Amino acid sequence: MVNIVEDWEVLEEYAGEKLGFYQLLKNDGKVEIRVQTGKVGFIGVFDRADDTELVKIQDFCRRHR
Repeated sequence: MVNIVEDWEVLEEYAGEKLGFYQLLKNDGKVEIRVQTGKVGFIGVFDRADDTELVKIQDFCRRHR
């Protein structure tokens, strides 16, 4: 069980150097990203794959593995 936060910046700050994972789902023209690190998770749904916040989140996940 994890606590879901609605604000990406909260998870980004919490993550620090903790290991985590993310999942990218595409469904009905929308893109959903799920990120978990420790006991905190984030779910975001975006209309476009090139949305600036989605790109920022993916970059963070790739940099921190």
